[in-house]
Amino acid sequence: MTSTATSTGPVRRTPRPPTGRIGRTIPIAATIIRLWLLWRWLRIKRRIYGAEAMRDATHQFHLGAARAVVRRAIRQQGLIIKTCQFLGSRADVLMDEYVRTLSLVHDQVPPRPWVEMRPIVEGELGMPVTEAYAEFDTRPIAAASLAQVYRARLHDGTPVAVKVQYPGIANIVRWDLDVIDMLARIWARLETVIDFRPIAQEMRRNAPEEVDFVHEGRASEHVARLLADRDDVVVPKIYWERSTGRVLTMDFIEGVKINDVETLHARGVDTAQVAGTLIDLFNTMILKYGVFHADPHPGNLFVIPGEAGQPAKIALVDFGLTKVIPEEFRQQLIVLTSAIVAQRPELITDTMTDMGFRTRDEDPETYTALGEAFLGDVLRSGRPYADQEMVAEVNQRLGRVLRGNPLVDVPGDVILIARVMGLLSGLGKTLDSRTDLLSALIPYLDPDAEVAS
Repeated sequence: MTSTATSTGPVRRTPRPPTGRIGRTIPIAATIIRLWLLWRWLRIKRRIYGAEAMRDATHQFHLGAARAVVRRAIRQQGLIIKTCQFLGSRADVLMDEYVRTLSLVHDQVPPRPWVEMRPIVEGELGMPVTEAYAEFDTRPIAAASLAQVYRARLHDGTPVAVKVQYPGIANIVRWDLDVIDMLARIWARLETVIDFRPIAQEMRRNAPEEVDFVHEGRASEHVARLLADRDDVVVPKIYWERSTGRVLTMDFIEGVKINDVETLHARGVDTAQVAGTLIDLFNTMILKYGVFHADPHPGNLFVIPGEAGQPAKIALVDFGLTKVIPEEFRQQLIVLTSAIVAQRPELITDTMTDMGFRTRDEDPETYTALGEAFLGDVLRSGRPYADQEMVAEVNQRLGRVLRGNPLVDVPGDVILIARVMGLLSGLGKTLDSRTDLLSALIPYLDPDAEVAS
């Protein structure tokens, strides 16, 4: 077979993202501060004229704000893109203007030209592209926050996807972490309901692994081994002879992006079944094995329609953010979840303190409120996901409790799990989930906590 690297069409020049701490900080900070000031002004006018009179203006503001954030994210790239991917998945929390607009960032990241990416591939693999692969299409099939993906074929005919890290991305990630830290601290001074600082700290802890493709490949293989007995999930195989810290070659997955509901329906996929499979899959990873894919946004989840009436499968890709929970913590999480379900305040308090939660005053009422916000409210609502109304009510109630007795420490593992739960809740709404969350959880819980009581 003759080795080829194909490319068609004119080369489109892609604007380079800004670099340096100042270059990364000023544009995004200016955008956020401007939108925050406009939002504060809108809130004043809503109090003066009434929410109903300002309904159209409110809609236009949020739509404009979402578009402004997307435009800035596309210019910035890096971790700012990843932040938008997360927010665009939260259909359970954010208004439709943000969900519809921010979700578009998945498909709007400008690809880098091949002339910039080729030296990365050849330098990492130590050979020309035409020697490494039998075929290599130099037109990227996906561009994400830290890398872009190409379609290729190995010399034995295997179709593969080749993920290539952007040049200079390690520095951009480091600068973006500084920006996010700064904005989180400023926000904490201006607003009191939500504190983003623990999330920023967790991002800093995980960032080094996300730019190490060897770690990602090993994590992918670990999860694949744990899930090998399931026929409803696909994890692509890694080809190590064509993989390094900045280039990752894996099986090519033919699937539909999980939030492309229109295409899924056209392919005869039962989206509610997909939602149920997704919930059970993450229950298995988190509660049974203590190892889970911690970045399940729509760009990393694909649906493979079943044949001849068979249920669809879910394909997991991009294991850069994969979390391994210590066994003791996994057991504590099961006990905590069981205690929340069974509404046992003393067990909730004891378990949360054992896990590393700390509040200013050791008040059981605060831990109970945290447990209800974490899981209890949505389980007892009878709904398969938390909608905007529920989240607003929970945040308001939790805000009152935390203002009287604020959190001073939160385990980093819990932050990631809460983030995953939020992403899954948003996808549940998108997929029109009908899953009974309590029934889905019970097989994984602690019977000693008297869940059925």
